[in-house]
Amino acid sequence: MNRLVFADILKGSKAYKMIKSDFSLGLGHAYLIVTSDDEALSQFFTLVASMIFCDTRSACLDCPECLKVLHGNNPDVYFINEKGDNINVRTVDDLTSSTSLKSYSGKKLYFVYRADKMNVAAQNKLLKTLEEPPAGVTIFLGASNESAMLDTIKSRCRTIYLDFFERDAIYSQMIELGVNEKMSAIAADCSEGMLGKAYKIAKNPEYAGLYSSVIFLLEKLQKSGDVITLDHIAPMRKQPNEFLDVMTIVLRDMLAVKENGDMISKHVAPEIKNLATNFSVKAIAEIILLINETRKKLKFNVNSQATFDALLFSILEVKYKWQ
Repeated sequence: MNRLVFADILKGSKAYKMIKSDFSLGLGHAYLIVTSDDEALSQFFTLVASMIFCDTRSACLDCPECLKVLHGNNPDVYFINEKGDNINVRTVDDLTSSTSLKSYSGKKLYFVYRADKMNVAAQNKLLKTLEEPPAGVTIFLGASNESAMLDTIKSRCRTIYLDFFERDAIYSQMIELGVNEKMSAIAADCSEGMLGKAYKIAKNPEYAGLYSSVIFLLEKLQKSGDVITLDHIAPMRKQPNEFLDVMTIVLRDMLAVKENGDMISKHVAPEIKNLATNFSVKAIAEIILLINETRKKLKFNVNSQATFDALLFSILEVKYKWQ
């Protein structure tokens, strides 16, 4: 995947605009970028570095300075822990030692991936540098789990939340990347606003199968006898947790159609709109709760077949109770 295929949509994000505004006034010494979207974060980090060094200050991605960043040839830009591993004191020690060395450009940027995997000792090691940063040094910490960061670390960073993107924007982005319309719609539906997740879904034929299986189940589940007939759905057995995740997303989209029909994205799969007509708002909400209970049972290794049969019978009961 091209490292900056999301450049245009990320440039329009609130997070990017905040950092660009800061840069024009005077870049801060530390930022905590919070997102669960690792792929989008990786591209965001590269885009920010490009913008800061860009000859035009616009992250043009074509000028010599941008190309240095893109090709990893800028000696004042450091990307740390790109694989998202656990971070120990030694890694942080290398980072803090490096900050004291003279820069080539007058500024040095450090981008730390999955900083929430930094152990307490490593975070405390970093704290001194955050308290007394060398001139021209800015550290960007990326975190999926904000609560894993020490309060002392967070208090010395400007916290910025990377945007969740609208369905239509994700759909359009997938189309631009050459994904067909059906898979773009599915990816937009199931991405939960995350670009990286959308692209993985769009390129994963198994996910399309999960989505189709959920739609099929909800369409065909009409009476108790259907539970036995639908019991053979392969993804429900082979990928139970993923199946429940997709079912939850489908139900939430159905709920959005019921509650905001006039405002719902034009790219919502037509199957979702059709399904929504067969379920009341109360029924959909109750089924989502049933799915959460099913997840708990599977977590404790309760018999999966019996668990799913119970779920399907319960869906039927709720559906007709709250017509």
